[in-house]
Amino acid sequence: MENFLNRRGWKAISIHGDKNQNQRNVALQQFISGKSPLLIATDVAARGLDIPKVEYVINYSFPLTVEDYVHRIGRTGRAGATGISHTFFQKFDKAHTGGLVAILKQAKQHVPEELLAFGVATKKKEPTVGRINLDATQSKHITFDDSDEDA
Repeated sequence: MENFLNRRGWKAISIHGDKNQNQRNVALQQFISGKSPLLIATDVAARGLDIPKVEYVINYSFPLTVEDYVHRIGRTGRAGATGISHTFFQKFDKAHTGGLVAILKQAKQHVPEELLAFGVATKKKEPTVGRINLDATQSKHITFDDSDEDA
């Protein structure tokens, strides 16, 4: 994306996992200073960066969670500032529809009809780790034979 934009005359810089920390810091400073007005970033820059005066955010892909979405678009609203955010939302993002609609409504934002077409039901995830089985009839015993000790 960075190369694509630069070849078309847009001054862009990027932060991603293939860059070392020094390269990321240089890119970030070029963006903050205005030397490069466009910053392309992967989730490697998802949190912990304080970047003032971000006017526009484009999420080329929907984040893994709705909370990450809120954090990403919140970059335009630092210190009372306002900005614009656009997010590409695809069929495989459907599981996030309910949470996204709820966030948009809470923020008194327009909810596009195209988004509502995905359906707004949200699934509650059941924990899979740390679940304790209190039904003694389903208990299983684990035994080890001598061959396991040598492994």
